Amino acid sequence: MKAGFTAILLEDYVELHLRANPGTDRAELIARLEFAIDAYRKDIRCQCGAPIWIIGSAEAGSACFTCITQQAASDRDYEIIVNPR
Repeated sequence: MKAGFTAILLEDYVELHLRANPGTDRAELIARLEFAIDAYRKDIRCQCGAPIWIIGSAEAGSACFTCITQQAASDRDYEIIVNPR
């Protein structure tokens, strides 16, 4: 797990996200997250060269935490647990 992040399972994150954003379509959210997970597994990088932030990349395109949020580092933000294939 990347430093500064709080690890979360995909299913648990989906439930949290849907509670906070009830208008979100579950299937579309899962599809976006799975696309970002696949990109992460393929070692697709942010334009700055850093590994992508899966959760942020599902919403904003393939980019790292810093480029998406303009914050230097995560302060316990969630990141999906990814097992290598």
